Amino acid sequence: MVYKLFFLLIAMIISFYTLTYMTWLWRQKKKRGALGVLFLALVSLFYAVFVLFFL
Repeated sequence: MVYKLFFLLIAMIISFYTLTYMTWLWRQKKKRGALGVLFLALVSLFYAVFVLFFL
Protein backbone atom coordinates (compact mmCIF):
# COMPACT_ATOMS: atom_id res chain seq x y z
CA MET A 1 0.00 0.00 0.00
CA VAL A 2 2.85 2.39 0.75
CA TYR A 3 4.28 2.02 -2.73
CA LYS A 4 0.92 3.07 -4.20
CA LEU A 5 0.99 6.27 -2.17
CA PHE A 6 4.58 6.86 -3.25
CA PHE A 7 3.66 6.51 -6.93
CA LEU A 8 0.63 8.73 -6.39
CA LEU A 9 2.87 11.37 -4.83
CA ILE A 10 5.15 11.24 -7.87
CA ALA A 11 2.15 11.64 -10.20
CA MET A 12 0.91 14.60 -8.16
CA ILE A 13 4.32 16.31 -8.27
CA ILE A 14 4.47 15.89 -12.04
CA SER A 15 0.92 17.24 -12.38
CA PHE A 16 1.79 20.23 -10.19
CA TYR A 17 4.79 21.02 -12.40
CA THR A 18 2.58 20.73 -15.47
CA LEU A 19 0.01 23.06 -13.90
CA THR A 20 2.68 25.68 -13.21
CA TYR A 21 3.59 25.50 -16.90
CA MET A 22 -0.09 25.96 -17.69
CA THR A 23 -0.22 29.15 -15.61
CA TRP A 24 2.85 30.47 -17.43
CA LEU A 25 1.18 29.76 -20.77
CA TRP A 26 -2.00 31.49 -19.60
CA ARG A 27 -0.04 34.61 -18.62
CA GLN A 28 1.68 34.61 -22.01
CA LYS A 29 -1.80 34.86 -23.63
CA LYS A 30 -1.57 31.32 -25.03
CA LYS A 31 -4.91 30.25 -23.67
CA ARG A 32 -5.52 27.38 -26.06
CA GLY A 33 -2.18 25.78 -25.18
CA ALA A 34 -2.83 26.36 -21.48
CA LEU A 35 -6.15 24.54 -21.70
CA GLY A 36 -4.50 21.66 -23.55
CA VAL A 37 -1.82 21.37 -20.87
CA LEU A 38 -4.49 21.50 -18.16
CA PHE A 39 -6.35 18.67 -19.86
CA LEU A 40 -3.14 16.66 -20.15
CA ALA A 41 -2.29 17.15 -16.46
CA LEU A 42 -5.76 16.17 -15.26
CA VAL A 43 -6.04 13.12 -17.48
CA SER A 44 -2.63 11.84 -16.48
CA LEU A 45 -3.36 12.31 -12.78
CA PHE A 46 -6.77 10.64 -12.98
CA TYR A 47 -5.29 7.79 -15.01
CA ALA A 48 -2.59 7.23 -12.38
CA VAL A 49 -5.21 7.16 -9.61
CA PHE A 50 -7.35 4.74 -11.61
CA VAL A 51 -4.49 2.35 -12.31
CA LEU A 52 -3.11 2.43 -8.79
CA PHE A 53 -6.33 2.01 -6.86
CA PHE A 54 -8.88 0.33 -9.14
CA LEU A 55 -6.87 -2.24 -11.09
